[in-house]
Amino acid sequence: QNVKIKSTKDGSEKSLPVGGIFFYVGLYPNSSAFNNLVEADKKGFIVTDEKMATTRKGIWAAGDVRVKSLRQISTAIGDGAIAAHSAQQYLEGH
Repeated sequence: QNVKIKSTKDGSEKSLPVGGIFFYVGLYPNSSAFNNLVEADKKGFIVTDEKMATTRKGIWAAGDVRVKSLRQISTAIGDGAIAAHSAQQYLEGH
């Protein structure tokens, strides 16, 4: 299997033999809709506590949009489960 690579500097192209591909999505979160609602760091990642609660009561953040050291599908899934549980407890008055 080959991947076709195109240089962003000079437009040249070449084929690179590979055994697999790992997609890397990006460095910045898609959190601009929350800019005026919750606290975020200088890159735009939303600040949460261990229950995924933001600085605004009743709003939680999970996954790659929040401040954390590791961004992987497995950590995002865990974040989502914690956020959902926390929101449920909030709605039930616990």
